[in-house]
Amino acid sequence: MNFIPGGSKAKRFAFELLSIIEWNDYGIKEVRKTMRYAVVSDVHANLEAFEAVLEQIDRIEVDKIVSLGDLVGYNANPNECVKIVVERDIPTLMGNHDAAASGLEDPVDFNPIAKDAILWTREVLQGEYREFLSRQPEQRSLSGSVRLVHGSMLDRDHYLQTQYDFLENVRRMQEEKPQVRVLFYGHTHSQMALSCRDEALSVVRSPRFRLEEENLYLINPGSVGQPRDRDPRTSFLLYDDESDTVEFIRIPYNIAACARKILSAGLPRELADRLSQGW
Repeated sequence: MNFIPGGSKAKRFAFELLSIIEWNDYGIKEVRKTMRYAVVSDVHANLEAFEAVLEQIDRIEVDKIVSLGDLVGYNANPNECVKIVVERDIPTLMGNHDAAASGLEDPVDFNPIAKDAILWTREVLQGEYREFLSRQPEQRSLSGSVRLVHGSMLDRDHYLQTQYDFLENVRRMQEEKPQVRVLFYGHTHSQMALSCRDEALSVVRSPRFRLEEENLYLINPGSVGQPRDRDPRTSFLLYDDESDTVEFIRIPYNIAACARKILSAGLPRELADRLSQGW
């Protein structure tokens, strides 16, 4: 007997819908929409890299793009990059460069080159984009168990680099209600994935991997605008919450064009030179 009217298309839709229904704590069925995300971070006003990344993302056809912050600083197209985020309605976070460029903080802890760039950014950043950056949150959630931060769970300017740093964040993830299973973080500009089980950390070596249910994960998509892991290609990642997979993506972009803009703007030459070195 055919319980589902409307022919084969209606049947297929009904079976797909049933596959994403789950029970909540009250015993009520609710629909869980599966999503495929592109996660970007540390665009740093590099328009050439950002456009290359977005072109690739558009070809892949994800459901949503999210940013881990630091849209500005270092490079020469802050207004253009923030405008893209605003117009495409990309959720983002407040990075330390965003806070300094918007005037919420002074760049007292910045090195001289970064400070020069942020002071230049303050001069050229349009008011509407300064205001936009100033009201971004420091954290967001993709779901109850997936958290987005710029630096770490502790602070947007905290670098996750040592075993102590990672385990400190793992403990904070475990304390959250509900527990955070996956932490996407930026700030270090280095593509990285670590898994943790019983406080034992392991580096994930594969560029594409499945998240194991027993593990917690701390994952950095790398930097769009200023990679520092000795690979000058721009980077981002894909996260599929249905297949529970993460895939790192690296693509080339027009480094020379970005470098020329840095020099034309009067920004420090070191910022132009480092792009081709991936550092």
